[in-house]
Order: sequence, then C-alpha cells, then structure tokens
Amino acid sequence: MRFILAGLVAAVPAILVGSASAGDYHKDGTLLCSQCHVMHFSQSHGYNPNGSGFIFTPIGSTPHEFLLRGPVNDMCLTCHDNNGIAPDVYGSANTGNGPSDVRLGGFLNRLGDPTEASGHTLNSTDIAPGSTGAGWSDPAGLNCVNCHNQHGGSQSGSTYGQPGYSPYRNLRVTAGQAASNSTVVTYNYTAHGTNDLTRDVFERQAAEYDEADVDWNEPNTADSAIAKFCGGCHGDFHGQVGSAQIGGVASGAGFADFVRHPSAGVNIGVLGGGHSSLTLFNAHTNKVKVMSPTGVWGATHPGDVTPTCISCHKGHGNGNAFGLLFRQGTGTLTENGDTAGNQLEDLCGQCHVQGRYFFNNP
Repeated sequence: MRFILAGLVAAVPAILVGSASAGDYHKDGTLLCSQCHVMHFSQSHGYNPNGSGFIFTPIGSTPHEFLLRGPVNDMCLTCHDNNGIAPDVYGSANTGNGPSDVRLGGFLNRLGDPTEASGHTLNSTDIAPGSTGAGWSDPAGLNCVNCHNQHGGSQSGSTYGQPGYSPYRNLRVTAGQAASNSTVVTYNYTAHGTNDLTRDVFERQAAEYDEADVDWNEPNTADSAIAKFCGGCHGDFHGQVGSAQIGGVASGAGFADFVRHPSAGVNIGVLGGGHSSLTLFNAHTNKVKVMSPTGVWGATHPGDVTPTCISCHKGHGNGNAFGLLFRQGTGTLTENGDTAGNQLEDLCGQCHVQGRYFFNNP
C-alpha cells in the first residue's frame, strides 16, 4: 500500500507576520519565499547589496513550474530528509531535528526504494487502495502537497483559516483525489499542553513529532476527522457504522457483520459484538493510539476509546507492509511497533482476544 497519509511539505509562503506554532511552520514569518522559489532560476548570490545572504542552489538544471527551485518532492526533502533544521520524514534513519523521536507519522518511502509496500510512496502513480477516484491525476505521482498545504495550515478564504482552527500539521482541508471530501483535522493551536476536547488532536508541546506528545480526541463519537481525511484517497475504507463501506449492525451491546474494520463509531470492548477486549488492551504497556472523547488515555483507558486509521497504520509509513504497527505491548516503542512485535497478529492482539490466544500474545 503506497498511500496512507503523505509527507510534510516545503514549497513555502510569502513572508507573513507572527510566530510559528507546531504544524504550521510554513505559515508565519519562519521561512523565506526565496528558499523554495526563484524568479529566474539563475540565482548566483544572496539578496544583500554585496551579494551575501541566504542563497539556495536550484535543484537540477532546468526551471520548474510555480518558480520552484526543483520538483516538489525534492524541494520538500531538502529540509525534511537528513537535515537537522526540520523533522526527517523520509527513510528509517531519523536524522532531522528530533533524532530520538518515535515519529508519530513514521517515514515515507520513494518510488524505486526496496520498501515500496511499506506506506506512502512518493512519485508513485498507482491508484490508492480503496480509492474512489479514477486514478492519480498528477503525472508526477504522489507528492507531499497532495495531503499537506505547502503554505501553512490556514486555508485562505475558509472558516478553517482562522488561527483557532488551523489544521493539524498543515494537513489540507480537501485531501488527495476526492475533491468533494472536505474536512479539517483540528488541534490545540494556541494552547499546547492544554487539551481542548472540541479539537481532534491534543499536542502536549509545540513543535513535537514524538508520538508520546500527541493524542487523539473524539469530538464526534460517530465519525473521525483523521479517518475522513484519509478517505480523501482511501474512500472505500472510511464511513460511519452501517454505511456501505463499513457495514455493521447492532448486536447486543455491540455490533456485528462489519465488512471492513470501522474507524469510528465503536468503542474497544463492544467492537464486533464483544470480540475486542478493553481489559486486554489495557494490559499492554505499549498501546496503539486511540481516540478518546474524554481526553483520558494513560495506563488505563476508559471504555469510551475508539480505534481509527492511525491506530493501526503510521501515517507516512514504516518498515512494515502497509505501514502497519506490529506492537505486541512490551519492550521499547519503535516506529514499526515495539521491540517485542514482529508480526501482524501482534497488532490484532492489541484489542482482539483471538489474536492473544491463537498467537500467544501477552
């Protein structure tokens, strides 16, 4: 699977006033237009009268559309791969500004890499799994700006462009192939460390990419903003319980007859008519990320927590097929899951008793 959530981007904005917040680095006065754009593609000196100052060598030997210094993915990876000034989103080696982070999004791969089945593959023209579209419209294939807004989190002219509703990590309001799919993944933009249960994401610290510093609220217990966002490309994988995409009918205290794993509208312990176990989930030291409408996670999760897309997949990908998290529940956390996990059943055994008993998970 080459599409789950694309990488962070780097075609930058005009210089604006203000200071940056986590996930909106491109939005305010933190980057210069000239870092990504060049007027004549022949710049050989900086902007100071004596020729000094910032200069960024163009990537390649020919001009590019939008006055970019190079192709979109190359531009993004100039800062977001093997560069200590920004998060490293490409490849398993984390050499960015948070080298000790267990990256919440994991890491991307690129067309031609040996790990093309392990998450989002930059430049791939394959149709996204579960796509409701006819195909990938960009002839250059998947690029970072299919999912992220290159000029920052705000969407010009949109209600969501207000600072209090700036999308998490510059995610686009309309993502991927489905132009009709409009959603915003919100977060506590101006008050990091203070949870706002009306926002989808709780960031404990500004500019943090470690998964320990981020958790997921559930403002709408019938739907998931991040799942709807993913549905911009993977539309068949997103829908409310009872929809054609997910199925599900009431069965006692829970549900039964799902046709695809739900990403909203169910709680662990009542999922699938009792086949999931909150007791089992809470027994794990290393838990996958789940949504909570009450903002309670900790060592013991209450009975209101719900799995969604990012519970099982790393947004960018990792070293496993489909960017899946092989997390058994013990050992040290990794972007692939944890050091005790090495197979799909370790992930299933997070919640499902069948995974525990049949495959001897703790």
